[in-house]
Amino acid sequence: MEQISLDDYFRLNAPFRLWLRKEKHLYFDELSSDDARRRFASFVRAWNAGRLRSRYYSQDHELTHLSKDVLTRHNWNFAKNPNEPPKKRESDHVVDEEQDDRDRRRRRKREHRDAREREQLMLDEVAPKETGRDAKLAKRRNLNQIRHAEPSIDPELPDHDLYGSSVNDLAALKRERDLKEKHRLERKAVKQDPVTRQSRLKDHIDKERSTVELLRAMAQQSQKEGLGMNPPPPP
Repeated sequence: MEQISLDDYFRLNAPFRLWLRKEKHLYFDELSSDDARRRFASFVRAWNAGRLRSRYYSQDHELTHLSKDVLTRHNWNFAKNPNEPPKKRESDHVVDEEQDDRDRRRRRKREHRDAREREQLMLDEVAPKETGRDAKLAKRRNLNQIRHAEPSIDPELPDHDLYGSSVNDLAALKRERDLKEKHRLERKAVKQDPVTRQSRLKDHIDKERSTVELLRAMAQQSQKEGLGMNPPPPP
């Protein structure tokens, strides 16, 4: 059995590719250069130790004509129709959509910029800007007005605090009118109902009588203590 070394990296590329695909389930074109060299060192050790299958040592048809599934993971569908362009992958469609979005955003920005420029040109035609010395003087006047402007001491109040709210005023007037009407109806009901009127009169007399009795008791107590306060006459 021939012994190999790292110098055979290019000469034994075909069996190395087949070994990666069949034994390690890797694709050579997906490895970095350093990773491929490191894995080839493992391949060399296995080769020299005789741990590989016999087909790797013999230059058979599978080694000289590697199938496309060994060479790369991608399937370009060239065998079906050589004239048909390769189908785009899903990632390619995503890239195309992102590019379309960027193009649309750039187009909208350009349209907005053109619209602002046209509007500015129209304004300049109607009311041309001051230029040169006139522009400097106008700018200086504006700065002086801002610098010497006195701050206003009047507080800014909302309009509804200054002038009132028509909705709130109408609601308050309606509540006040309803309350007055309620009191008027209660007084009218008392006057028209003799039982209620008699009851109210009795309550008033009882209240007056209680007040007189309280004053008489206070007068008697004062007389006992020598204050000389005469009790009020009975009602």
